[in-house]
Amino acid sequence: MWRSVFIVITIFISISAWGSVYRLSLPLVYGETQLGDLPVEISGMSLVGVSISGLNSVLGERITAKWWQENTPKSGSDYVTVETLNAKGVSISLNPELLVLQATLDSEILNETDISLSSGYPLFKPSESGYVSWLNSFNLTYNHSWADDSESWNSSLDWLSQANIGGAEGVNFLLANYLDATDESTEFYRGEWVAFHDRPNVPVRFSAGDVVSGESGHLYSLSLGGISIESRYSDLQPDREISPQSSQQLVLLESAEVELYVNGERVSGGRLDPGRYNLQNLILDNGANDITVVVNYVSGKQEVLQFTQFYNATLLAKGLIDYSFSFGRPIEYGDRAVGYEDAWVGTGYIEYGLTDWLTIGSNGLAADDGAVLGVLSTVRTPIGNVTGRYSWSGGSDYGDGWIASLDYENSVIGSGDSQAPNLRLAIERSDNFNSKPWGDSLPNSDSTQFLVNYFWQMTSELDLSLSGRYGVTEEDSSEKRGTGLFNWRRGGITIGVGSEYEESPQYENGDTRFLFTFEYNWYSTDSSNRLGLSYNSKDERSRAYFSNEANNYVGDVGVRVDAERDKNIDNQQAQMSYTASRLRTEVEVSRNKLRSSDDEQYQGSVRLATAVGMVDGQWGWGRVTSGPFVLANVHSSLEGGTANLDVNSEGKATANATSQFNGIVSVSQPFVRNAMDYNVDDAPLGYDWGNGKIEVSPGSATGHILNIGSDAFYTATGFIEDGDGEPLAYVQGRMILEELDVAFFTNKQGRFYIQGVRPGTYRMEISQSGIPAISVTIPASKESLINLGKLSVLAK
Repeated sequence: MWRSVFIVITIFISISAWGSVYRLSLPLVYGETQLGDLPVEISGMSLVGVSISGLNSVLGERITAKWWQENTPKSGSDYVTVETLNAKGVSISLNPELLVLQATLDSEILNETDISLSSGYPLFKPSESGYVSWLNSFNLTYNHSWADDSESWNSSLDWLSQANIGGAEGVNFLLANYLDATDESTEFYRGEWVAFHDRPNVPVRFSAGDVVSGESGHLYSLSLGGISIESRYSDLQPDREISPQSSQQLVLLESAEVELYVNGERVSGGRLDPGRYNLQNLILDNGANDITVVVNYVSGKQEVLQFTQFYNATLLAKGLIDYSFSFGRPIEYGDRAVGYEDAWVGTGYIEYGLTDWLTIGSNGLAADDGAVLGVLSTVRTPIGNVTGRYSWSGGSDYGDGWIASLDYENSVIGSGDSQAPNLRLAIERSDNFNSKPWGDSLPNSDSTQFLVNYFWQMTSELDLSLSGRYGVTEEDSSEKRGTGLFNWRRGGITIGVGSEYEESPQYENGDTRFLFTFEYNWYSTDSSNRLGLSYNSKDERSRAYFSNEANNYVGDVGVRVDAERDKNIDNQQAQMSYTASRLRTEVEVSRNKLRSSDDEQYQGSVRLATAVGMVDGQWGWGRVTSGPFVLANVHSSLEGGTANLDVNSEGKATANATSQFNGIVSVSQPFVRNAMDYNVDDAPLGYDWGNGKIEVSPGSATGHILNIGSDAFYTATGFIEDGDGEPLAYVQGRMILEELDVAFFTNKQGRFYIQGVRPGTYRMEISQSGIPAISVTIPASKESLINLGKLSVLAK
């Protein structure tokens, strides 16, 4: 590939010195997107003319039909000068260093259909995908435990199945299934099953099955067996980053190692089974604001989730509507099995950007035994954003109730370079409010609470965080809690000093605690080794760890050793992982001991993760979790070669494929453009296996095929001479065999390289006037580089 690029550059530079007008095709870039090749006329280093028909093929739908009607030549030459195009609102310029063309268009000629009516967001144009795709991820876990004189074992198999019919505009299916086995029983659990259809340019998602409702105001998300329709901006138009949601539920579809950080400090960690976990209580117990959850799945994928106890409202752009409506039966979880409560619930919200500084909304819920109605408004003021929320609830069992909240956030002194809100205030008053007026849920008591959080970045090394909470209930029982902590950071060391005051029924006269935290983190960029030490006086928690964790590339070996102690328990664990192309495995041993007794428990675990996928009847094997994916189909002519998929700058691949086993690899994010590099090891000399890069704009669960190599893998080289034996320098030509049509150039010596041809007898055409076509035969050979020697053509 690089040889062909060098040849093109050499020819281009030579053409520059030649001084005549030559025709060739160069990539055209519009904005930041490369649209395709455009035939142009070049003189020296200057762009002279542009093919109108070629321009239409790459820019057609971006320019009005009227413009094309007025400016397409009725007869004669297809080429128009760049000056003429510029006067008509189309500017094409040449970048001589990169050998690309840049296009800019006047606003008057833009086709209005290119802009979404919602707010000017560019229309999503999906890449070509398979009509039917099916992905199955399997995670197998075996645990063996020893405690005193007893021992036990259990194992589990997570089967996460995903299907798509019809591509990005079709129907998607997600099905989670679990099989658990112990030394006493074996059980199968059906997890959440859902089918959905996306229309990202509206945006709207229609879902049926086990759905999750939206949240707004005082109504939080619910898991329902039913249907939903929602705007889903964060998923369908991810580049917008517009979502007023602040869900505090952690949903795991597969087993994962979960680490929890509160205000930057790790407070807990461990492995969780698939399921839905509520972090609300944890947040309130810690009285802190910022919660970060790092999830390392057994398949190698990592997610970083952030939560907050404060209500985060987002101002919507003027005219933008965010909405969600759901109906069904609430889901109840027994172990990991999905069941349904004996109740029907309809819930939804709609929020509207009335102006760029004012967003209003309403929400509601209706159930068999009651209802909830709410309104909210977010206002941007010169001193920060203020959100007001009010909700009323009514029910046959508990009567009427209400809740009102006022939330404020702003970037004030000490916000640092990020300018993110560092001051947050909240006031909330409730009286017999019930957000779930069905089943056994109880209403809130008559209470008032105040919350405050402030973070001051004093210098690059010193910061101060303050948080407080004051609450009063109907029994005049009050709770006061305040925390202040100074942090000093330098060279991986963090030292925190502060105090915490708590006044509650637990402490008759109030309690003041001294806080001291120490943390040291070291990281080697050369070896990816990490070393950490920490101590927190509040829980008497100390921790030490060393890790060199794998990054999900083929051949990665990960090691992690962790020891932790607090006032209740001692815990040590060691883990090793290996990532292969089609399988990832983890081995872990751990010890847990209660400090109040001599009870000890030891556990050994083995975890395996793999996946198989299908796109339009072609199967692949690899390590892929739910989401869009690419199936790499390696041609049989590359037998013995290995295709490396999703290669990073260091040459590491996320997956491999061979001619015996197709490979599959995840696509990072749906509904945006994703670029992935690939190459082939041990390919024959001169083999043309493609351009080494694929760009994919996928749907939520689409499968895409990447064909690597073909029977047209030969590269032909030789010289072209005229009848007098003189080289034909700087000419363009084409090699034509049935549907195969390959362009080529010659250099000053008449030498050419033609990539992507297969055995056969070709018609070689030279673009220079007066030179007839000749017949050229590419013989079948074990070698992919074919030397055709000297070819002679005669002028008419």
